[in-house]
Parts: sequence; structure tokens; C-alpha cells
Amino acid sequence: MPESITLGKSELRKDARGKVTGAAEYVADIKLDNVLYGAAARSGIHHGRILSIDTAVAQAAPGVVRVLTAADIPGEPNFGALVQDQPALAGTLVRHFGEPLALVVATSKAAAYQAAKLVQVKYEPIDPLFDPIAALQPDASILHGTGNLISRYEIRDGDIGKGFADAEVILEDTFSVPLISPAYMETENSLARWNDNGTLTVWVSSQHPFTDQLEIAATLGLPPENVHVKSAVIGGAFGGKEDASLAILTSFAAWAVKGTVKLVNTRQESFWAHPKRHPVHFQFKLGAKKDGTFVALKAVAHMDTGAFASLGPAVGVIVTETLGGSYRIPNVDLETLVVYTNSPLAGAMRGFGSPQSHFAIESMVDMMAAELGLDPIEVRRRNILREGDRMFTGVVVNNTANSLPVSLDHAQEARKKFAAIPPSSGKVAGVGMALAMQSMGLGAKVPDNSTQRLKWQPDGSILIHLGAPDMGQGLTMAAEQIAAEAMELPYELVNTIGLDTSSSPNGNVTCASRMTYMVGNTLVDAAKQLKTQMLEQAARLLNRPQESLSYSRGHVITAEGGKIAVKEIISRAADDGIILQSEATFSFPYPEETTPQHLPIGMPHVLFCFGAQVARVEVDPELGTVAVTHLTAIHDVGRTISKIGVEGQIEGGAAMGLGYALFENMDLKEDGRWVDSFTEYLLPTSKDVPAFHENIILEIPEESGPFGAKGVGEVTVPATAPAIANAICNAIGVRIKSLPITHEKLV
Repeated sequence: MPESITLGKSELRKDARGKVTGAAEYVADIKLDNVLYGAAARSGIHHGRILSIDTAVAQAAPGVVRVLTAADIPGEPNFGALVQDQPALAGTLVRHFGEPLALVVATSKAAAYQAAKLVQVKYEPIDPLFDPIAALQPDASILHGTGNLISRYEIRDGDIGKGFADAEVILEDTFSVPLISPAYMETENSLARWNDNGTLTVWVSSQHPFTDQLEIAATLGLPPENVHVKSAVIGGAFGGKEDASLAILTSFAAWAVKGTVKLVNTRQESFWAHPKRHPVHFQFKLGAKKDGTFVALKAVAHMDTGAFASLGPAVGVIVTETLGGSYRIPNVDLETLVVYTNSPLAGAMRGFGSPQSHFAIESMVDMMAAELGLDPIEVRRRNILREGDRMFTGVVVNNTANSLPVSLDHAQEARKKFAAIPPSSGKVAGVGMALAMQSMGLGAKVPDNSTQRLKWQPDGSILIHLGAPDMGQGLTMAAEQIAAEAMELPYELVNTIGLDTSSSPNGNVTCASRMTYMVGNTLVDAAKQLKTQMLEQAARLLNRPQESLSYSRGHVITAEGGKIAVKEIISRAADDGIILQSEATFSFPYPEETTPQHLPIGMPHVLFCFGAQVARVEVDPELGTVAVTHLTAIHDVGRTISKIGVEGQIEGGAAMGLGYALFENMDLKEDGRWVDSFTEYLLPTSKDVPAFHENIILEIPEESGPFGAKGVGEVTVPATAPAIANAICNAIGVRIKSLPITHEKLV
């Protein structure tokens, strides 16, 4: 293999200096003339009928320009990523605490928030529901006319009755995981300007500006081409910014006042009214032979998607597909129910259902190993998926599964090393591990296309028109490294232009562990086209047969070995009015002949990432405190594009998983309000992450990926919590079945 130009190297992110110096421009930093400010008046109850909304006092408050309600919306009153069930402003029914009821537009942010408190609302309260199982009972109040059950997914494969009849050991248990906030540094925000020509320009911090464009246009009754959405720098998203609600409200306000309006959520509002990771209640039954071979799995998952569907039905797909983890189980009966409640809405969040199901299945695997008196790593080894295995969805797993036995080999070495470390005084040490499987893509039968554009600049550099936003994870850097490699140019000669729906190609939503894969494939294809264009122009300008010319590293090479810098060709072509640019579209592959067609939309997924985490903990048995002292993360990335980017994804994902395991819980407090600040919602700090962290990066190429690359953004999360729980059980014999792991559960 020839030496790469940039792949696998730790190139400097071109946005790094701006971010660390404060020069990077987030939406809240954008300065326009005559800006007004918006603030939502929000519900103070969880569930109730709205009898009246009186805005008169608020409208008369100092600095107030306009107070808007649902009655003022000119177009579609509801929006939603999958189900149009979420009102931009509640008009007749409140379904969750903090739901927006009215929108105040004022000359200052302080005036807007002060006036929002003056909006007077009369309710007829309805008993709220917070339990998805209770919400399905016949006497439960109904949140939406269709009922409280949004989606039910069922997969049955093999013969579950025979499987359990053949089992020599059967374990049954329940597990639960809590509501989790994405807790990004930058809260939701948007800026909108109504233009004199009847168009709207909107700046967003969003994972899918093209969807925002459609949602805004529908709400305002405008043609989509009259709404121009621009992506600003994004300060983290983790799935939570696939939600268009704030962009819709900001645009509505700008349209109403025919001016410029900015909305920036407080942290409290972010907790109340924007998507979280789903709480899930699991019931598991696992059957095995005495040698540890799994023969049957029955699992039921009740997902609390909150007041609105958001992306809950799609998350339910991944929960269902990952209930069996990375294992070959011949007989399964799986069911997932996605349920409306009066909890804050849950939707997309990093891992998209996989962290929830992995906590359950990876705990069950260790429990089965203990019941059988077998080594938990060896039990995993006997059951892992292998290349060519048929999964319970009917998908045949490809060579990616070859990473699993290698991951277990590394896990065994890490466990041995960690187990030899003596515990600190007064502490008990334990070591645990877990595997992880994460799907790539949006799922079968869901259109999943991504388009990017390349343009050769007059100085010989390349400009990428990136059609998908970088939400802080380093997509731009990965795209530039892939384009540089494909164009045989130094990384420094490739740059990216910001996303604008009026001029950028549609690169689709940034999510689903597929951006390097999708964007990379489009750029490789676009690079081939661009190099062909270069040779065509060179042949024309030099009056030579195209086949006598070749391209190499920024030069056209003649048959005699002469070199002509591409910028000379570009310049001469420009004189003739010719611009060298190419555009390519890549569609996520779901070959009809190999993709099972009997499952619901979004199922199955056909490509996967695999990994493992090994954790060493020290537990104080008297206080019930837990410290994660060592962590080894083993992940197959197919091919490393950016070494520092991959390391950042692994370490950040592991830290997020640690918070999931030990700290985070957006719980309902005794006063009837949700946890809504970082004084109560605890995040891991630098003092909580392991002092020893080791990354083991595997490279088993994904044949369909750009240079063999696959996703790594989400698979780094799911194994951490069960690995920590398994380590605690190894230390003190206490089996944790619900997150977070608090001291009350250990003493």
C-alpha cells in the first residue's frame, strides 16, 4: 500500500484556533442591526387543558414589541421529525412541563423574559403520566388522539419455545435506565431575519439545516426556497439538535414582526423542552447451555419517549436491533414499545438506543457467566457474531465481525493487567468488561443520500461545499483529509465553506455513525470526477490526446514526463469561462437482494461498528463510592482518517458512558419539577475520568467505506456503563440493575 498523504495522521483542526481564542462565531455571537429578542412563556404544569391565554399584561410591558400565540401561526401548527405531533406553541393542551405557550418579542433579552412571566394561563389540570407501562393501561389519560402507544416493534426468529426448552440454565431479570440530557455546552439558539424581498434568512445550531428549512417553511406557509438556513459553528449536539423547535419559533417571530429576532435558551429551558436520551424499562429472559452457549432470548423494552414522538420510533428500531448485543442467538422473541408520557420529550442522543439495550444485555451476559461458573470473556467468545453469521433480523454480518475475537483478546490482556493492580487502602477493586455493537445508517427503506461538491480554486487548492454540518465532532477535518487524500494534495490545500441551504448541496442529517462513511464516499467519487475534468481541460489546452496525460499530486503529467501545475490549467480554463467543479451523491447501501424486506421501515441496519471497554474500579464498601481508575477502550474504525479525531471520539464517548453509569439522571423531584440545572444534574469532571485510559484502535477495513473507514462516533458509548457495573459486581458482588449507580445501591 502506498504511503498516505494525510490519512491516519493527526492534522491540526483548522477551526481549533478560533474555538480556543473565542473567535469562532456561534449563533449567539452573530451581530446584526436592530435585533429583537424572543422568550417563550412556558407551562408550569405537566398536563392539562388550556382554558385561556391572556397576553394583555405582557404586551403592555416595557420593551415588548409583540406577544404571539398558536392562533397567530399562519401555516402548519404542528411539526415533528417523524410524526407531526408537536405544536410550535401549545394552543389547547399542555403535555409537558416547560412546553412553550406564547412567544414574547422585545427590545432586550431581559425585557422578553420578564414579560414572558406576565403571560397569564388558566388550565384544567389532568393527572400526568411518567411511567410508560402505566401509560398503556386502559384507564390512562390519552396524550394524543392516536393513543399513547406510538410504535411497537416485534422480531421473532427461530423457535423461542424450543429454545427455552433446550436451555439448561434460564435467567430472568429487569433493568432500567434514566432520562439523560445531552448537556452540550451551547444551548439551543437561533437567529432569523425577515428580508425586504419576502424571504427569511435563519442561522441555526442544528444537525440538519435542510430539514429545518422545510419545517420553518411549513409553519409559516412559505415556499421552502424563500427560507435560507445557514449553519453557524455548533457547540455540541449529540443528537439533541436534530430538533427544529427553536428555529421554528425564531423564524415565526421574525416573520410576525418583519424584523430580526434572536432566541437563546437558558440551560433550564434546554432541560425542559429539548430531546433527551430515552428512559427504558427492560424485561430479559436468557437461556443457555451449561457450556455457556446462548440458545434463546426473550426481551421486552418499554421506552418513555415523553410528550412528543421526536425521533423516538427510530430510536426504538435500534433498541430492538441491539437487544441481543454482539451475539449469535438462534431463537429470539423481542418486543419494543415506544410510549407517550408527560415526561420531557426524548429523541436522538448519541448511541440512539444502543447504550440502553447494552446495559441490559451485557449485564445479563455476566450474570449468566456467574450462574454457570464460567469466565465472562469466554462466554462472550463462544457466542459472538462471526463473519457470515445470520443475525436475527436476517442480515448476514460482514467481515466487520472479525474485530470481535480480536477485541476479546485485547480485553483479556487488559483484564489481566488491571486485576494485578493492588487496591488502595480501604477500597475493594474489581475489573469488568462489555462489548458494544452500533449500527450505521438510517435503516432500510429510509432515503439516505448525501451530496457534496468539490471546486478547484485558481491557486490549485480545493474547496469543499460540505452539505452536512460539523457539530463539533470533527466532520470537516475528516472530510478535508479524505478529499486531500483522494486529490493527492496536502491537507493544507483543502478547505471547507460553510453550509447554506440556498447554495450548498444537501448532505443530509449529521447523525447515525455514518458521516465519515457517507461524506467520504461522496468526496472520493467527486475527486475522481474532478481529476477527469482536469485531464479533459489539459488535453484541450495542450492539444494532446487525453490518454497521453495523467494526474499526480497537483500536476498534469505528460507522456514525456513533463509536469504542469494544475493551477496553470485552472487559470487558462477560467479564461475560457470554464470552472472545474464536481458534485457527487452517495446512497447508503441496502442491496435488495441481501437486505431482508419483511421488517418495518428503518429496519434492518446492515452495517455495524464493534468495540469493547474494560474498566477497573475501586469501591469503598462503607461509603458506597465508586472510582473508575483504569479504562481500556478497544474499537474497530475500519481505517483511521484522523488519528487525533478517532482518539477524541473514543475518549469522549467513554467519558459520556461514565457519566451515564455513575452520575447523570434527569429525575422528577419531590416538588414536582424536573432536575434542570448542573447543580443537580451531575456530569463527570476531569477528576472523575480514569487516570489511566488506553485506546486500542483496530483497523479491519469496511469494503464499502472511503479508504475502508467506518463510523466511530457512537460505538464508544454503549460498553462503558455495563463494563463499570460488571466491575463493581466483580469487586463487591452487588449486581446493579438500574442506572445511575448511586451509593444507596451499593451499601
